Amino acid sequence: MVNVKFKNGFLIENKLLFGFETTDPKYINLALEPGDDMRYDKLEYALVDYPGEYDIQGIGIECFLGANNKLNYVLAINDKKIGIIQSPDVLDLDEVGEVKVRLYQDDKIANKMDQLEFEGEKQKLEIPAE
Repeated sequence: MVNVKFKNGFLIENKLLFGFETTDPKYINLALEPGDDMRYDKLEYALVDYPGEYDIQGIGIECFLGANNKLNYVLAINDKKIGIIQSPDVLDLDEVGEVKVRLYQDDKIANKMDQLEFEGEKQKLEIPAE
């Protein structure tokens, strides 16, 4: 089980913020969709919004662009390999198949994971009711 709280987005392992409303400089911010272009200027905060491989604050992050312009992630954090899956098409990638816990929001993603008979856990990211 991955430690996830909802606070201006999904706070994962108290280090990464996914699906944020506004970026937060205390965390590594993971965007839902790609930014306009690769940035070469320095930001005041850590932001991943473009496909590629990153090493930020000792956390390995692989970012993949999936269907419907959605970003998907494989995170190496605290000796865990965690996937954040928004697009069912990325489930066919080898890198995504190796993760131990897959975080998702859409039930279609869960159905595809069941269909592919992945080992490991799946954990739904849900916004708590107020």
